[in-house]
Amino acid sequence: MAWSSTPISKPHTLSNLADLLSQGLLGSMSRFSHFQIVEWCARFGDDFDQQPDDQIPASPELALDIADDVVVQWELHLATQYTLEDLQRFSMDDVVLPKQHFEHWLNLLLDLPVSH
Repeated sequence: MAWSSTPISKPHTLSNLADLLSQGLLGSMSRFSHFQIVEWCARFGDDFDQQPDDQIPASPELALDIADDVVVQWELHLATQYTLEDLQRFSMDDVVLPKQHFEHWLNLLLDLPVSH
């Protein structure tokens, strides 16, 4: 799939984090490249809108940790799976993270009890 290299413009909310993690599960069928999702997550901590969201039970701290882990796992994936020559041959938009990462992050985000 040919993805746009335009950054994702969704607000940094828990609902959008869950939506983008769900998109990541789709791999190459996603509306967004994993690189776009990683870039969005990298900005999450700076722009996080902590408005309550009854649909997403995660705590703000957990949401920030998940967004950070998306970035860290991306960097680890690049460092362990590709050579410098590989990385120069293709676009970051061509890299797809393992589906298990997105499953794990979604489970963390959605399986917490709602705290009031």
